[in-house]
Amino acid sequence: MTRHLLFLLIMLLTVSACTVTPDGPQHAVNLSAQLQQVAKVQQWELRGKMAFRQGKEAASANISWKTDGDDFNFRLTNLLGITLVHLVVDDDLATLEADGKTYKDAIPEPLIYYATGMAIPVAPLLSWIKGMPLANNSYQLNDKGLLASLESQCNACEGWQVTYGNYGNVATPTGGDIWLPHAITLTQESPLPINEAPSNKPVTTVLKIKIYQWTLP
Repeated sequence: MTRHLLFLLIMLLTVSACTVTPDGPQHAVNLSAQLQQVAKVQQWELRGKMAFRQGKEAASANISWKTDGDDFNFRLTNLLGITLVHLVVDDDLATLEADGKTYKDAIPEPLIYYATGMAIPVAPLLSWIKGMPLANNSYQLNDKGLLASLESQCNACEGWQVTYGNYGNVATPTGGDIWLPHAITLTQESPLPINEAPSNKPVTTVLKIKIYQWTLP
């Protein structure tokens, strides 16, 4: 299945859910202590909804994402719980299943692009999703001392901007807690391939992730 057909399939099976939106801490947090805690989180699981838009194409689906260090299990499903995309990264092998077919590569980025059209930098995203900037990212804080936005500057992820909202308090395995974002938007402007955009005008890619539940095993 081409990524364009996958877009259409997901759009036809868009899901919705009623959730209580976290409103973040009442008082400012210590950013240094917060980032130290976030850096220690190497195993996590999230459930929510992902919406994607690139040019005139748009789609949304349920998301389930479980990680253990650099390995992860990522799944998009429709309203009936039927899997649309399943991506597993384990032991330096990425395996993607979509439309009854299986694809493998040493790295996940080419598979993600084939299935969705998104040129996603996976390693940075594993940090960004937790509200943790990388060493070469510039960032802004909100009035509570948590990340409000960041801008990437690495060679592999240049041009991505990330904004955050709705931080919620999540229990850690050690009995403590940590503030994690429940609303994340990634935006990038880049030119389409010449055969798709003769004028070579920039196209905006927007990826929104709304997280209903974080679990730290």
